Amino acid sequence: MKKYLFFAGLVLLLWNPLPIQAQTQGQSILKKMDQVVFAPKDKQANVKMVLVNFNSAKIKTKEAVLYQKGADTKLFRFTAPKSEVGISSLSLPGGVVYLYLPMFNKPKKMTSIANSRTFNPSDFSIEDMATKPYTEKYNPVLVKTTDTSYVLKLIPKSKDASYIYLLAVVNKKYYYPEKIEFFNLERKREKISDYFYIKIGTYWVPREVDMTDLVRNHKTKIIMTGIKLNQGLPDSLFTPENMVPKPAN
Repeated sequence: MKKYLFFAGLVLLLWNPLPIQAQTQGQSILKKMDQVVFAPKDKQANVKMVLVNFNSAKIKTKEAVLYQKGADTKLFRFTAPKSEVGISSLSLPGGVVYLYLPMFNKPKKMTSIANSRTFNPSDFSIEDMATKPYTEKYNPVLVKTTDTSYVLKLIPKSKDASYIYLLAVVNKKYYYPEKIEFFNLERKREKISDYFYIKIGTYWVPREVDMTDLVRNHKTKIIMTGIKLNQGLPDSLFTPENMVPKPAN
């Protein structure tokens, strides 16, 4: 019986090699994408956030500063308009996310449920704003290859994820993401993010990220300028205490 089961399993493996091969190829591609996305040791940038409501044709503009260190540490702080100055989010290793609103008087640690809510309010959820290597969050499968890109199906490792899977289009030559489609728990496409990368020195970095919410009929553009890399940003910058604005002298 054991010998029979062994040969039966071997036959199935030989007749159906694609899923295993697709997973192996997907893992290799996603790992290379992580290496490109998180290549800089740290990053600082001025951010312009443009919110477009397609239903009302209204456009709002906000400004912020972004500080990022390594693959899983990021501080995002609003600087305009005046009514939103000081609002910030802090992503730390281990998937820990803090949100600071002036009305709180102190940073608030977010739960997995709160992470699915929109941030301030844009088309990016607090979970979307968090920084963590894709290989830590998803099990990838290569589903398609074109002349210029790879298409990966990214299945969340966490049971608490807001999406059932993502489809990521990865540049075939440079391995940065070009587009990611987000599918909700009903397997309907809910969001689309488009990435526009530029090369600074030896690094590829996003100049613009557009997130379109197909349900809300709304788009948020994040445009980065004044990008600085590898400045040696201190760990003390990325603490909940540092999210609270210092009183003016």
